[in-house]
Amino acid sequence: MFLIEKATDVTGDDLLDVFSFPSSTAPTVRATMIASVDGAATVARRSGMLGGDGDHLIFHTMRLLADAVVVGARTAILEGYRAPSLDSDGTRRRRLAGQAPTPTLVLTSRTLDIPSDYGPASASNVVVATCTSAPDDRRRRLTDDGATLIDCGDDTVDPARLVAELADRGLHRIDLEGGPTLLAAFTAAHALDQVLLTVSPTLTLGDAPRITDGPALALRDQNLPIPERLPYPLRLARMVGDDDGFLYQLWETARTDGDPALQ
Repeated sequence: MFLIEKATDVTGDDLLDVFSFPSSTAPTVRATMIASVDGAATVARRSGMLGGDGDHLIFHTMRLLADAVVVGARTAILEGYRAPSLDSDGTRRRRLAGQAPTPTLVLTSRTLDIPSDYGPASASNVVVATCTSAPDDRRRRLTDDGATLIDCGDDTVDPARLVAELADRGLHRIDLEGGPTLLAAFTAAHALDQVLLTVSPTLTLGDAPRITDGPALALRDQNLPIPERLPYPLRLARMVGDDDGFLYQLWETARTDGDPALQ
């Protein structure tokens, strides 16, 4: 064991380096999530109630770094998502990095149950990822309103197909913002590379979901050593704290020789 102590102050500009994406051109899927100390992903069904100024800064930093922001349409509507926009300094930084002025917002929806008055769905930097079984009338309504739809599966949105579709569009740095059901789907498909987790300094009680909300992963051979016997092994790559008591942890998939799914 070892004690992790604060080494130096970290500014907003420093966070761009601390939490930068890998330099590889291969797609990297990073989930940016928040949870209480006792594991709740929401309070009163909203994740924003757990956050603070530092968490907002992390959120903004990811918008500067990511090529695409993926979120479930239901979560986006509930949390009041708008089409991504950045100030002039943010767009300048992205242009210097060879990126589009803003990240592409990707709304995932199996049923296309998106209200007609939800304007972001038809914005030029927003894509709706759905599946071929989505109702035709909803598909027509959205496309008539100017929305861009991409099919990434037959009966559900397949995480691997979605990542491949985004990569084909040149969107390799993928920020997965939830909600918990979508993150569980990416985890179950072994399509998740990193987790940037904000730990909010509070307990919540109640029955709120965790950051992943789905069926359990298959149990591994418990005679194997750590990390091979863990359900989805991770390793801590970075951790930052602030004066308000929040922790910001970057976890990476712990690749193991004995796990073909994580190669």
